[in-house]
Amino acid sequence: MHAASKLPAIILSTSLLFGCGGGGGSGGGTDSGSYLNSVVFSDPWPDDINAVYSLTSVESSGDSEIAPGGAPPYTDPIDYPPADLVALSMGIEGDYLYIRFDFAGTIPASENPVVASGEVEAQTVTGQGISINFNSDNDLSTGAGGEGIDGIDIFFAFSLEYGIPPFVYTNYGFPDGDIHHHLGHADGELGEGGPGYDYVVLRFLIPEFADYLPRGETLDFGGWSEAESDLYHHYAFDPMQASSFFVQP
Repeated sequence: MHAASKLPAIILSTSLLFGCGGGGGSGGGTDSGSYLNSVVFSDPWPDDINAVYSLTSVESSGDSEIAPGGAPPYTDPIDYPPADLVALSMGIEGDYLYIRFDFAGTIPASENPVVASGEVEAQTVTGQGISINFNSDNDLSTGAGGEGIDGIDIFFAFSLEYGIPPFVYTNYGFPDGDIHHHLGHADGELGEGGPGYDYVVLRFLIPEFADYLPRGETLDFGGWSEAESDLYHHYAFDPMQASSFFVQP
């Protein structure tokens, strides 16, 4: 197991979620047209998805922080329930990694207006995203970094601009340390939740990125959830509790 002191170093790059999305289908799936920015894999989903999760982490609600970049100049951070992560679940069955994110509020299906109050200006929340990021090689000198963050070798993301289908994807391999310069990309599948719900359940086909999620290893991870408005890139920002995950053989 990796040293606990390394965990906070692999949270996320501040410009990761918006503008770096998925797109066309990947080799393991077919595009159903239901979610234009993700894929639908041919394999059926587990009968009991909850039995698949080998890790469940409960997060505090109302624990948003001021983002290291792109945040509003307010005295206190914004608590935005649709992007306030309250639980994370992960597990592996067969060739798939399953990830569930639970939030404190319902994910909007359309842009969300904010009424001016005190120092908070009138604005519109235009989207949200969340990413979980792994240090695959136990080496903080490799992989992507930014804002004092190092060691990201692969990340898994759900990114949503309200009113259009979400992106579900993974990017991996960052040889020059820039989170935008990746060696590989694969789209994932949204199986449950999304707009109109307070959770999402995603899955990703492991053979597409097997070298970056080695089976039988325990990997450190971190991440954050964020919301963007028409005024601020990080209108709300909720860091994920750093931990480690055993990748079942």
